[in-house]
Amino acid sequence: MSAQEFKNISHSDKIEMDDLDWNEAKSAGLSEDERFVLTYFSDIESQTIRYLGTLLKMTIASRPAVTAFLITWAYEEFHHGQALAKLLGQCGYPLAEDRVETINRRARLNEWLERFFGPLLSRVFSNQFPSVYLVFGAIQEMTTLRGYERLKEATQNPILKVLCERIAKQERRHFAWYFNNAKEQLELSSANRLLARKVVEFNWRPVGAGVKSNSEVDRLFSTLFPAEFGKELVREIDVKISTLPGFEGIRLMQDYFKACC
Repeated sequence: MSAQEFKNISHSDKIEMDDLDWNEAKSAGLSEDERFVLTYFSDIESQTIRYLGTLLKMTIASRPAVTAFLITWAYEEFHHGQALAKLLGQCGYPLAEDRVETINRRARLNEWLERFFGPLLSRVFSNQFPSVYLVFGAIQEMTTLRGYERLKEATQNPILKVLCERIAKQERRHFAWYFNNAKEQLELSSANRLLARKVVEFNWRPVGAGVKSNSEVDRLFSTLFPAEFGKELVREIDVKISTLPGFEGIRLMQDYFKACC
């Protein structure tokens, strides 16, 4: 594990909330769109602990630095979901206690197949599959990061602004880890680049699409990134991912939104 990776892990923590004035959050309230977005985010963030079990079965997780990051990542993401759920509750929209289990049962067929075949493929293509996982992670973390940044800019709720800022700080670190490690893996061989691009082009879906309906996914993106904001997000992510070796000219976001919207 590099000194920087150790430093990042040593700084991990759940989101600080003891200094927040929840009465201020309640007084400001939440719009219907904010309630939808926060529920969506909380649902997906809280599912990370389930994904961790799948990821730890993959051969890439045998590397100490990767294991350490995954555990840190899952811990922080889970507490993001808990923080958002608390804000919803304080503003009068409590989530059911069995919400995590309910969302888990909504997982679609491709989500279940991914849970089964992901670890299997990681063993069959033990040298190449880490690149696939890392590119997926980079795309999803960058999308999530931009979502929190947009929510912070748009909301009138001061406590939500603070939470978004604190969560985005951790998401920014998550994205950097995925992106930098993806780049390193893709540079190792043409086989890594070929497999990663083919699998990502075939199987990539936006954040939450595995457990949310198409209409919910569309509503999330149209709410957070309307008009020019949406066009900019699509361009930015495709341009950033296209800088990875083997991903030149990729149009994942552009093709998805062209097909669905």
